[in-house]
Amino acid sequence: MTSMNGQLATAPRGFSGPLAGLAMEQPQSWGLLDVVPLLSLEQVPGSEQFVAPLQYLYLVRVHTYGTLELQNTASTGVLIAPMHIGFFQSGAQNHATSRVILLDPNEKLIADDCFCIQQSQGGFLIEAQQRFIVLPLGLRRAALGSRKEKSFSRLWDKIETFNQRYGIKRGGHLERFLRPNFPRLLPLRHAFETLPRQVGAAYFVSGRLLGVEVMPNAACWADMGPILTMYCYGAAALQAERHQMQPTRTPLSLNALTGLDDLAQRLAQARQQDAATRLQELTIFAQYPWQYTPEESKKDLQIMHMAAQEWTGQSVQIAQQTVYLSVFRDLKDDL
Repeated sequence: MTSMNGQLATAPRGFSGPLAGLAMEQPQSWGLLDVVPLLSLEQVPGSEQFVAPLQYLYLVRVHTYGTLELQNTASTGVLIAPMHIGFFQSGAQNHATSRVILLDPNEKLIADDCFCIQQSQGGFLIEAQQRFIVLPLGLRRAALGSRKEKSFSRLWDKIETFNQRYGIKRGGHLERFLRPNFPRLLPLRHAFETLPRQVGAAYFVSGRLLGVEVMPNAACWADMGPILTMYCYGAAALQAERHQMQPTRTPLSLNALTGLDDLAQRLAQARQQDAATRLQELTIFAQYPWQYTPEESKKDLQIMHMAAQEWTGQSVQIAQQTVYLSVFRDLKDDL
């Protein structure tokens, strides 16, 4: 891992659009995956009310295939259950959600538009020691596109196609991708440093910006950041590696190196160049003509569907300010 600590790299007037109120820190790297931390410049009013999903989101039971009963176990605080959370269960078929779900304190909610992500019963992940995952990037566009549909098996063919990209040719079982690749994904959970005031991250694979994820506050991000990195964008990095894609970071020249001070200066310059490139790409991303379509409201919270060019995702807004954001695009159209 390369952790690039140093001066905060922020746009001259701050980001606009969906990244308003955020600043980027120095990129962190592992293999083909670059993670750019996003820090909150100022707290969105009301963002402190949200509780961390990993601590308080509970799967009460599976009523029937595709129908989950979820609970916010916190006695105070609203819970935003991010898109595409997957639950792996011993002795039962595994499921994932299709959309953002909002839960009041102690609220139980039945979601009947979830996916079964296992074509037949039996597979689960003992090794994960994880209460839930997030679907790999390669499945999220299809998952979001079929939100609120009731067919529990509607993702099976997409999972089978996804698995084939990794040389797996056996049906719609997501665990058949996760189980053999788990040892390669697990290091990503701990490879990237979570910074003070960090509420999100931008994910680059082989130099291509693939996703931007933001949670309401630092506690929520501390829960979800490692899970998104490991299961969602880590899977995309494995796919890029399988297709022999290359990193795009500034190469470090050692020609005529005069000593350690010279090496440190060259390394700092290379890192600053990479940070400037990422800043430019995020600035362009923020300025896209985003289309916001209201989908669901709950008290003062509004769930929006977002789209721009090949990007898609959802956000949650409070008083027209973003407290949750998950937008993404595919690694490559032909992969």
